[in-house]
Amino acid sequence: MWITLAVVGVLAMAGGVAWQMWPPKETTVAVPARVCDDALPGTDVKSLLPEKGEPFSQWHTGVFNPEQPYTKKEPGTCKVYGGGKSVTIKHSLYAGSDYTMKNVARDAISTGAIRIVLGEAQGFHKGDTVYLFTACSSKHAETKSLVEVDVTYRKTSDRTVIQKMALLAADTLRLESRNLWTCEGADDLPNSPPRIG
Repeated sequence: MWITLAVVGVLAMAGGVAWQMWPPKETTVAVPARVCDDALPGTDVKSLLPEKGEPFSQWHTGVFNPEQPYTKKEPGTCKVYGGGKSVTIKHSLYAGSDYTMKNVARDAISTGAIRIVLGEAQGFHKGDTVYLFTACSSKHAETKSLVEVDVTYRKTSDRTVIQKMALLAADTLRLESRNLWTCEGADDLPNSPPRIG
């Protein structure tokens, strides 16, 4: 009887240790339909994050959703997390800057860069970031400006990943240049995916 109890005890301890050491079941990363203050489609972000792992979370600062009643014309940054990965999206307006679309075109053909084109908007991928720019003039401003969107994910040369990053940058650029910065000609930016290379 004592031997039976000892065997049962050892088996119970082994089962408990095995249960504690067993890897936890990964949960699905639930990306909402809209992200970044409900400004951007969650599908763009979901395509970059792993399907399983740590739960989805996000934060933003500045302005992302031009539809919100508190919106002022200012840059914004949004960071989304899920499955142990993160994506950072930034948009800015450079008024009267020395950096022009000619500089963008030059940088798009520099060593290590991959050119990205969305109608009149241009940019490039380099390292871990996609940069996308469009000229932004307005009837009320005398200086020329550029709207810039950066999407930072991870260092890669995989064209499929770069295309996904560029899609997110394009959606952000269209939204902010049309509805926040009200750039002339922003409505002419195509709704199609950007061209890579």
